[in-house]
Amino acid sequence: MHLTHFQDADQLGRLYCFANQLVNHEQSNGEKMKKVVAVISIIFLTFGTYPADAAAKVKVLNSNKISTKTGLVTITVSGLAKDHGIYISQCMGIEKSKTAPAACNPAETSKLWVSNVAADQKMGAKPGTGKLTLKVDKYFKDGDCIHTKCIIYVTNDHNAADKSTYQAIGFKFGGINLF
Repeated sequence: MHLTHFQDADQLGRLYCFANQLVNHEQSNGEKMKKVVAVISIIFLTFGTYPADAAAKVKVLNSNKISTKTGLVTITVSGLAKDHGIYISQCMGIEKSKTAPAACNPAETSKLWVSNVAADQKMGAKPGTGKLTLKVDKYFKDGDCIHTKCIIYVTNDHNAADKSTYQAIGFKFGGINLF
């Protein structure tokens, strides 16, 4: 259970005092047990309504002025989960009624695996601290980022239980805005 989802420490303290008053109120053992079960159920329901970890936040610092010569994108990552990382890729924009891009750049330089898990870093993941660099291309196999919209596509990595969350961050090359 993650206690960090409470708005402040006072909220957690009030919940504890409420539970303590219910349990310690003078009553028979049967009534006391019913209240203990009720309090435990309330606590589990309260904690259970929040995800185990929040989605990582990815920020592209130069999303509207990427150099057409270098194609370098500067990225920062915050809020990485402790048990898994994320994948970051250059992809075509997601079409309406679709949940994933139709094509992503196959070049290794246009992909990042970011994780703070030590075992992942031993296998090639970059740590999620500081600024990261990703190279995006104007054109790639099945992709055209000059005449159509392209995105930086972020998904949870293979270690995550939830593969459904993603971020799509639009970008443009500096001086070229045809879409």
